[in-house]
Amino acid sequence: MITHRFTKESESRAKSAFEKGFVHAVSSFTQFANIPVDYKIVHEGVHTVEDDDVKGLCNLKADKSNLLVTTEIIGNVFGKSYLLMTNQEFEILSGGIYGKDASVLTIREEFIKELDNILSASVITKLANELGLKIYGNVPVMVRPFASELASVIFDDFAEDVSGVYVIAIHFKIQSYPELKPCFVWVVDQDIFTTIN
Repeated sequence: MITHRFTKESESRAKSAFEKGFVHAVSSFTQFANIPVDYKIVHEGVHTVEDDDVKGLCNLKADKSNLLVTTEIIGNVFGKSYLLMTNQEFEILSGGIYGKDASVLTIREEFIKELDNILSASVITKLANELGLKIYGNVPVMVRPFASELASVIFDDFAEDVSGVYVIAIHFKIQSYPELKPCFVWVVDQDIFTTIN
């Protein structure tokens, strides 16, 4: 854990804004996938990039069948969202797309990228409105297969540019499929706290 250079009030405001964003994201997820969805916060805190607490955020073992979709946050705060799911979650969430040729896989991957785009935009909109930030999301990028540990990716994305990060992670809970828990992790430069002061 790192030494805080900001107030607990600013951290609380950021957490509240993220939670409002997750509520908005869940509503969008429900409409987009046409299935009831909820969420649970599984981690929240301020860390150095190499902090052990960043490891094991999603309790998802590295596996070549996993996939990761990332959205970079651009503007007056640097950050990134990570949507991580297993192949089973991918198959079920994109299962309504049918066809016989190889292009169906591409269409299903685009469907998941669009889902990530909607989820990330839902959170970004709330962060911008609640905290007065000027931020927007870049185009989602899919990594498939994704066989690395998420902590390694976060380290590579942030280690050169920031001294500390604010991390908040959730599992989506899909009512019809309780075994599915896609993980949605947000990592932002700790400067978010001084930016919103």
